[in-house]
Amino acid sequence: MGTLPQRVAFRYAALQAAREITSHPGRIRTAGADGVRRELTAEVLAAFADAVEVRPGHRVAVNLSRRMKQLWDMFQQAPGKWEQFKAMLNVKATSWIGVARELPGKIKRMFADGKKWLEKAGSTLVSKIPLLRLYLDVGKLPGVGDWMKSALSYLPEPIQKAVSAITARANSLASWIDQLLKKHRVLAATGTAVSAALFAYIWFNVTEISWDVPEILRGFLGGYSFVELLHSLPESGLGLLLGLMFPGIPGGLVWNAILPITVALRIAYMVQRDYIEWAPGKELVLRWDKMGIEPPGNIASRVKI
Repeated sequence: MGTLPQRVAFRYAALQAAREITSHPGRIRTAGADGVRRELTAEVLAAFADAVEVRPGHRVAVNLSRRMKQLWDMFQQAPGKWEQFKAMLNVKATSWIGVARELPGKIKRMFADGKKWLEKAGSTLVSKIPLLRLYLDVGKLPGVGDWMKSALSYLPEPIQKAVSAITARANSLASWIDQLLKKHRVLAATGTAVSAALFAYIWFNVTEISWDVPEILRGFLGGYSFVELLHSLPESGLGLLLGLMFPGIPGGLVWNAILPITVALRIAYMVQRDYIEWAPGKELVLRWDKMGIEPPGNIASRVKI
């Protein structure tokens, strides 16, 4: 969220950038484009900046002015899509002045609802799928994988073989979460406005991905499902969504790597058989007694997570 002074400064900068953009006559001179320009005022355009993540120590990933200029140009090129966007947000006003007054609040509410949906989705997934919580715990410390690998060599051979045989069937975190969603069916379908908010979060904050104009307009009209967005994202985009879904997870994790998924699956196998005791959010403890062996002296029996 960022500190209050950071948020105030950012909103001021966004409004100044929007005023600069809207002060120039548009290149498209049609009745439809003129209508968009009247309604898409600086205040309306600046409201889209609520999609940008402002956090302490976090630089805004993209050039905000460039993104807002793209929106300004795209909706002028496709006034019909602008009408669809207003309808999606249930804008009631009919005059351009009324629309310009109503839209900033509606746009900001769209982004607030999108964040609430993500947080609820994350909470639901963690409560329904303990393995996901275990994955998030394991992901906090890259050293957990090394700890597990070292411990494996001391385990009885049958347990070694069983654990080593467990690999991630998914080739990415997106695929793995997709499998969980299909199996457990714990998420309600996203509404179009929520889908549009999720797309906007990605479009404003992730630089490693690009869409063409029709794809961007489709995104801002809520045309992508949550799973479609998952599969379209680079690693940083997944990190952004997961950071919103699971507040408090550490930044900079390699979310799209196969290794943490495999480690979580192997640890889950041992937890299910009481070979490892897992205190969620606290520690993992190897139960040597349950495996019928003496604790070796050169490996830690527990690791904090």
